[in-house]
Amino acid sequence: MSLIEKIKVLFQAKAHATVDAMEDPKASLDYSLVKLEETRRELGRGLIEVSAAKRRLEAQQEKLAAASVKYGEQAKAALESDREDLARLALQRKQESEARQEELAASIASLERQEVSLKENQIKLERKIAQFRSRKEELKAVHDSAQAQLKVQESLSGVSADLADVGNTIQRAEARIAEMQSRADAIDELVAQGVLQDVLEPDVDDIDRELARIGHNQAVEEELARLKAEVAI
Repeated sequence: MSLIEKIKVLFQAKAHATVDAMEDPKASLDYSLVKLEETRRELGRGLIEVSAAKRRLEAQQEKLAAASVKYGEQAKAALESDREDLARLALQRKQESEARQEELAASIASLERQEVSLKENQIKLERKIAQFRSRKEELKAVHDSAQAQLKVQESLSGVSADLADVGNTIQRAEARIAEMQSRADAIDELVAQGVLQDVLEPDVDDIDRELARIGHNQAVEEELARLKAEVAI
């Protein structure tokens, strides 16, 4: 992989990390569930308000129905008392009451339709929340698995910052070890040449070292001659 490609991979990895930091999928899922539950509570409050409004209208309708019966009785009593004017007034009020009852009946019917619709939506929302809750936990598990896998892949590919630091540490250590080995070899060579004195052999000078080297070489030659003789037999 070229240097440009490596830089590109690192840049993409950092960009993805920035996006992940800005939007945590698990937090987004939790927030979505919270919003759904808020919608459920609002729907429940709406259902209560519609039901309460319907009951109030039904109570008014019952009062108007009772008033209509009363106006009818008043009209009859007025005629029996030879008071046609009062009978006419009672009947007018009865007509007004019945007209108002019809208006209330229409409003009550509308509220009943709203109530039925809200109850259906409530059931659908409850099912949706249950499904989402189950799906949310599944997605969270998948997210955790994917996140763990991503970290492993980043580590194996050297994309992660931690492994990059480890790699740099290894390179520095290798360079330091190589440097120390080179210095050790150089010191050994200088000691062998007599330029430096071996602290472990302070009384040995360059002549002694040369004689020791000749002795080693002679021992090697003698061992070689012995082996040749054994092979020739």
